[in-house]
Amino acid sequence: MWGIVGLIIVPFALFGVQDYITGGTKTVPAVVNGFEISSAQLTRAVQERKQQLEQQLGSSYNPDFFPAGMIRQQVLDELIARQLITEFTINSNMSASAQQIFNDIKQVPQFKDASGNFSAEIYTRVLRAAGRDKGVFEANIARDYVLNQLREGVFNSTFALPYEVQQAQNLLNQQRKIDYLIFTRSKYKQNNNIPEEALRKYYKSHLANYKTQEKLNVEYVEMDINTLAKKVEIEDKAVTEYYKNNISHYTEKDYSAALKLINKIRQRIDNGESFEKLAKELSADKLSGKKGGDLGFISKGIMDDAFDAVAFKLKKGEISKPVKDKFGYHLIKLEDIKGDERQIKHIQIKAVDKPQNLDATLRAKIKSELQLQEAEKDFFEDVEKFSNLAYENSESLEAVAAGLDLEIKSSGLVTRQGLKGILSNPKVSSAIYSKQVLTDKKNSDVIELKDTHVVVVRVKEHQPAAQKPFEDVKADVAKQVAIEQQVSAMKADVKAAFQKLTAGSKGNELAAIYRNSKWIPGEFVSRRDAGNTGIPAAVIQQSFLLPRPLSDKPSFGIVNLPNGDQAIAVVSAVKDIDKVDVAESNAIRGQLQELNRNVEYMGFEQYLKDNADIKINLSKVTEQDG
Repeated sequence: MWGIVGLIIVPFALFGVQDYITGGTKTVPAVVNGFEISSAQLTRAVQERKQQLEQQLGSSYNPDFFPAGMIRQQVLDELIARQLITEFTINSNMSASAQQIFNDIKQVPQFKDASGNFSAEIYTRVLRAAGRDKGVFEANIARDYVLNQLREGVFNSTFALPYEVQQAQNLLNQQRKIDYLIFTRSKYKQNNNIPEEALRKYYKSHLANYKTQEKLNVEYVEMDINTLAKKVEIEDKAVTEYYKNNISHYTEKDYSAALKLINKIRQRIDNGESFEKLAKELSADKLSGKKGGDLGFISKGIMDDAFDAVAFKLKKGEISKPVKDKFGYHLIKLEDIKGDERQIKHIQIKAVDKPQNLDATLRAKIKSELQLQEAEKDFFEDVEKFSNLAYENSESLEAVAAGLDLEIKSSGLVTRQGLKGILSNPKVSSAIYSKQVLTDKKNSDVIELKDTHVVVVRVKEHQPAAQKPFEDVKADVAKQVAIEQQVSAMKADVKAAFQKLTAGSKGNELAAIYRNSKWIPGEFVSRRDAGNTGIPAAVIQQSFLLPRPLSDKPSFGIVNLPNGDQAIAVVSAVKDIDKVDVAESNAIRGQLQELNRNVEYMGFEQYLKDNADIKINLSKVTEQDG
């Protein structure tokens, strides 16, 4: 018996150990052809999307308009599409060359020095400060380059047919004769003696409309490397020393002397002197490692962009005018052409490096750089301490602030819309309204706004939304009920008038019957005329949605106007364009091509999805996250 029990215990014991070894199973949001899209990857992408929305919409951003579930689903769809497209590029052997990757990297402003030139030292320092691996970063650049190339390939394969352009132009310029019968809501009498029973009934059926707004008082402590850097003391002596030791970073190119000399050389060549002889004597030819300005056969990308732009347009034997690049000036001579390569000789005159004056402006700049360097030394260790203090003292921010000499800031008692500054950041507002912070009254986890800017928040005070008593809102209820009765009376008239118009009654006759209406005789307008005529834009918009009228029967439509009024639009005739505007046709063709490009690319993504093995577990992940 014990032997059997032992046999049963062993697999159960191993099953438990395996769970500890592997960490158990965790459902991932999606698996695409065997590739897992992790919860962390999805969460990071969702946070980035919320930040983008906030930046795009500014003060108009309201998280309530963007449900978390909707954003998660949209972002997950995009991550799936991106993974499928990446797989497609790999399977198609698409890649980026080292030169192409470098060309993209050297365009990044953060990697340039004071002269605007790419600096390998700054590049390495910036990546190190951000905690980024150089190999991974360059791999991501290569991937994005290939994806962009693929996107351009799809985009450049689209076109717009002449028929599509002509049809769009005709619709855009088509004119319709529009009459309308307008009903003014304010002309309908309001009932100021509505029985209290009716008011109470309306109040009970609209309780959500009569609540106080939820309010919060949020405390927070933030660590921003730029703020911390300003506290670092830097002596003037250290600034001067740094300037001397890094003088190459603070030099400007003086092109004036180089330009004078290169012009004189060009004049001597024009007067008959040998290009080759002058090149051997005068060219500062250090790029090729040869004397005499002979670069041999070169392909595009070897030299500076400005150099290539001229060299690869020259004719055989032709000598260029002075060409300026980041090194100085060149005279370029094309010796021979072999496929995509060019045999080049040049005369290079280098610009002189001229140190910047160590004035007050430059001193301030160097001081800021030194402060930032000093702050970087301990910042990431302090972030770890920041995180530990917030976690170990989860009931308060006092220990966090005291432990790192930081300030506890407060929002004061405000509504959700009243959360300003970093508290309105999607990452932060999401944390504020989480169960951990809002319900359990704990400190949030450390929220990373940037690589060098983190924050922890807690809710000091919470006033939930509360139902307002009927007596407090009775006047508002009465006003709303009166308005709804007023609207109902207007709509009844509009409905009756619409039936009579479709039966053949005249608009001016109906205006006499319905005293709160007015008949506006028609005029021909196009879709473009909204806002340029006396006709309300909503009436014009609705009129162009109506069917094309028959010769003996107009088209009719009821229109809700933004101010609460209503109108009946009547379209009695249509004029099509009689001649084509070529410039407009070209503009429309461009717009249609752009539209077709987006449709084509979406179709390409859908094709990849239709032919892929995709498993989505978003609901389970959401449950786990909750």
